Amino acid sequence: MRRILLAMAVAALMAVMAASSAAAQEGEPIGSCPPDYNLFTVAFVHEHVEIPNGEPSWDPNGDGYTCVKFIANDAQGGPPGEGQRVAIVDNSRPL
Repeated sequence: MRRILLAMAVAALMAVMAASSAAAQEGEPIGSCPPDYNLFTVAFVHEHVEIPNGEPSWDPNGDGYTCVKFIANDAQGGPPGEGQRVAIVDNSRPL
């Protein structure tokens, strides 16, 4: 039951983030994301994604966008259904 609730919460968060990031675009991104990553504005990620290990450099190319990948905690050897982790890289792949 806990896994189902977590999956539903993650799906809802991703839907909100996708809709909000599309609406919040100020300029065009100058690069794309690696496979399995999603493109968001840096401001949106900073506001909505909790980063427990401090704030990395999210936007080395300076276009205002970054790429986020959501990783289930149990996929990384953690307890099943106990949250998730994120990987953040800049959108530096050629368009």
